Amino acid sequence: MATASSRKVLSELLWAEKYRPKTLDEIVNQEEIVQRLKLFVKERNMPHLLFAGPPGTGKTTAAHALAHDLYGEDYRMYMLETNASVSKNTPLLVKIKGRVRRTTFAELDRIYFGDKTEETLIEDVNDLEVLTVDKNYKVKWGKVSRIIRHKVPAILRVHVEGGGVIELTGNHSVMVLTENGLESIKASQLKEGNFLLSFVTKLPGSMDNIPLLHYPVKKSKRVRYLTKIPVDENTSHVFGLFAAEGAVGFRAGSSGQVIFTFGNPETQLIKEVHEFAQSLGLSHYENKTASGFDRSRLTATQVRIWSTQLARFFKENFYQGDREVARNKRIPDFIFEFPLTERIAFLKGLSDGDGSGKWCNVVRISSVSEDMLVDVTWLGRVSGVETSIFQEEARLIWKGGMKWKKSDLVDAEVVIKLIEKLSGKIKGNWRYILRHPLYEGKRRVSKRKIDEVLSMIDVESLNDEERKAYETLKRLSKGDIHTLKIVRIEFVEYNDYVYDVSVPGNEMFFAGTIPILLHNSDERGIDVIRTKVKEFARSKLPANIPFKVILLDEADNMTADAQQALRRLMEMYVTVTRFILIANYPSKIIEPIQSRCAVFRFTPLKKEDVISRLSWICGQEGIKCREDALEAIYDISEGDMRKSINILQTASALGEVTVSNVYKVVGLAHPKEVREMIAVALKGDFMKARDMLRGLMTTYGLSGTDIVKQIHREIFSTEIDIPEAVRIELADYIGEIQFRIVEGADDEIQLNTLLAKISLVGNSLQGKK
Repeated sequence: MATASSRKVLSELLWAEKYRPKTLDEIVNQEEIVQRLKLFVKERNMPHLLFAGPPGTGKTTAAHALAHDLYGEDYRMYMLETNASVSKNTPLLVKIKGRVRRTTFAELDRIYFGDKTEETLIEDVNDLEVLTVDKNYKVKWGKVSRIIRHKVPAILRVHVEGGGVIELTGNHSVMVLTENGLESIKASQLKEGNFLLSFVTKLPGSMDNIPLLHYPVKKSKRVRYLTKIPVDENTSHVFGLFAAEGAVGFRAGSSGQVIFTFGNPETQLIKEVHEFAQSLGLSHYENKTASGFDRSRLTATQVRIWSTQLARFFKENFYQGDREVARNKRIPDFIFEFPLTERIAFLKGLSDGDGSGKWCNVVRISSVSEDMLVDVTWLGRVSGVETSIFQEEARLIWKGGMKWKKSDLVDAEVVIKLIEKLSGKIKGNWRYILRHPLYEGKRRVSKRKIDEVLSMIDVESLNDEERKAYETLKRLSKGDIHTLKIVRIEFVEYNDYVYDVSVPGNEMFFAGTIPILLHNSDERGIDVIRTKVKEFARSKLPANIPFKVILLDEADNMTADAQQALRRLMEMYVTVTRFILIANYPSKIIEPIQSRCAVFRFTPLKKEDVISRLSWICGQEGIKCREDALEAIYDISEGDMRKSINILQTASALGEVTVSNVYKVVGLAHPKEVREMIAVALKGDFMKARDMLRGLMTTYGLSGTDIVKQIHREIFSTEIDIPEAVRIELADYIGEIQFRIVEGADDEIQLNTLLAKISLVGNSLQGKK
């Protein structure tokens, strides 16, 4: 965000940003590096630079401070920074191996990265597609070439009207509407009141039956075995009814049933469920039941379909998680592949079962399942229905009795600029048609108004520039996209994975609780180097500025082709552009690039410097903090200043910053407790050590890999008195256990095995004594 109030919010929320050095003089530690960089500022000249070293040691901060000291407060005008991502819980609609799936990036992580633990990963993919737009602003599927993840300390949470939310880093670009068409800007430049882009479209679907081969039951003469369910409007409507109010039940053994509950009287809906069961040849019956708070009166009707196979089908497709409860309800992925009329029938069933309002006007669908509401929002928008989402409610919106709906509107300022270019060729009073945005301050205009103006233009008389404006207006009026206003932007502490995808040849994709059009976020491929970086590198220099700076973060994750293209750009534009490459592992940077750079090696910050800085921040924020707590923060962060400050801020929320609070907020066990557990195991008391292990896992909520890492660290502690050879033996075995857990073995079993090994070693040592 660019507003002063927004920056104040950032300062209040994130100490890591509030206390980030702005100039080279403010940088902690790294004295030699700072001294060399100051010389570049003094001479107003510098070579290409390669900043290498562990995370949190000041590489990115030093690059920004250098640019600040070179160019002043407005240095971002002269620096291009590449690195962009969206949060793990960001919803999106994808195709995986041709099958549609409403998912999140966290689920894509599990599919494509599996158990890989590296913080930064790039995976080439050939079976993934996302929704994007074509040159006519029509929504289509676009192929993804790679998916990327890395960790960041903070993100922006952007709220748009209609309840939509998108979470992304400040460097991630979003698509906005300009007089030149669709252009990208960084999320950090957004302000409240700006417009983002969403869509309403009618995606085709062709699924005509649902196979049931994955839900087998024992065949018998008494039980009807289903091979498929034909897809039609009645079936889709019944599926919608189940998503709203249906349930499944299983009796002892494997007997199962599908249960629909209706308030009296709902004779037509009850009849539809009976017809659905009859069409499948399944046994079904009807009974009265109590509902609501008064359980003494039979005020509802249940229709029960007896079929274990069908019950399993509904259980696996309409729920996520271990329990078949309302908060775990989902819209099955296959619904998104139904033909359009069947998708609408499903939404109608959902509305009839759990909605209020008037169909084809505004319908409110209630649910305690957040995923269900997001599913409804996306399903409506790919089925030609505008949607919005709020707490425990999604809305389906048609024009109905209203004069307009948001999916009919685009940015009036852009439209007027385009029409003014055509004003000499318009045969009519276009200003009257657009009188509301022109004279009454209305910020959006309907697509119908654009069509009215376009119909008054003599197309044959247009010159090239005018024709370009005309075609842009035509795409806006006939395309699927529309504008949504930003209502709030938050800076949020995050400290987790964020994700990028690459959509070659298109560079756009939709994501968010309401789909928002984002710019292609892959900043490490050859396309970005050939287009975005090249365009900035060769652009004209501002006055009195000797060169521009291009900052390539995580350069060690650039593809080989991208690095070769970058090498050529560094040669071609050296007179007007300097590159700063940031890498945790400089060995991954090709030699021709390394040889063209002055290398700066950043080292982990000294303990006294980190503690001094943290103590100073405590004084600035007026919080109490114990010295041993600051030392614990340093031990956990391992010299990563950014991580240290984030831990301090989080721990301060619990009151006085103590060692106990520090370990509590980072989700690690206190080293003393881990050492005590190891000591007990070394004494040969395996059962007591196992009980202590379970206590650690329960109290701190630790994963197996977390505990293994802590055990590994404490094995080498001077407070564990064992021979060097034994440390080596245990370290080797700890590595094997860690590998097993990462590969998917059960955490507790493997940790018990490790404790048993430590106990055996302890018994051996005691025997020698």
